[in-house]
Amino acid sequence: MFGAIVAGRLVQTNLQQIDETHFVFPLERPYEINHLTVFLLGTIPFPDGYGASVHFAWPGGPYIPLGTLTNARPSSIYRLRPLLPAGAAGASDTQASAPAQLGIEIAPIQQLEVVVAQVAAGAGAGAGEGAGGAGAGAGAGAGALAPRGDVGKIAEKVVKNLFNYLHSFGGDVTLTPDTPIPLSVFQRWYDNFLRKIENDRGAAFLDRAD
Repeated sequence: MFGAIVAGRLVQTNLQQIDETHFVFPLERPYEINHLTVFLLGTIPFPDGYGASVHFAWPGGPYIPLGTLTNARPSSIYRLRPLLPAGAAGASDTQASAPAQLGIEIAPIQQLEVVVAQVAAGAGAGAGEGAGGAGAGAGAGAGALAPRGDVGKIAEKVVKNLFNYLHSFGGDVTLTPDTPIPLSVFQRWYDNFLRKIENDRGAAFLDRAD
């Protein structure tokens, strides 16, 4: 149902379902992460009146609200570097090797509005928004998130590109929420995506796909 991409890495395939409404992506080498994209795969929409809140926890730290996902806003990009905890640069080898946790909770829209308010309060004036409709974190440095007008549109186009690719690989087979999709398909999409970026010297091909 959910996907995640750390900038410069392969698509995350290690989603863990805790229960019916809680999911976790363990993220290795967390202190190297700058930008993080979270999105719906497009195979299973949220029920009416529901969405998901997105949270991030550094190793051994509390969860920080990042933003939200909804059917109308199915993707978001967050910048994590401004949220680095104090002393992270000098973390021990043990701390550096521990994974961070990307948490996702499915919840009613009314509950998500509380998360949006928390993010807005923590981000302060001038903070940008992700495509999920909320700013990218808490604390004084969160305002460094790229503006929604740029990053949000790019995130939506990337997810649309992945969604179209998943539907094209099956040929005449109609994808349903129960259709198994091999991880190799995601790997081929990612390789093709990087090749197109290199050939175009940018992401102009995402506009041509519209």
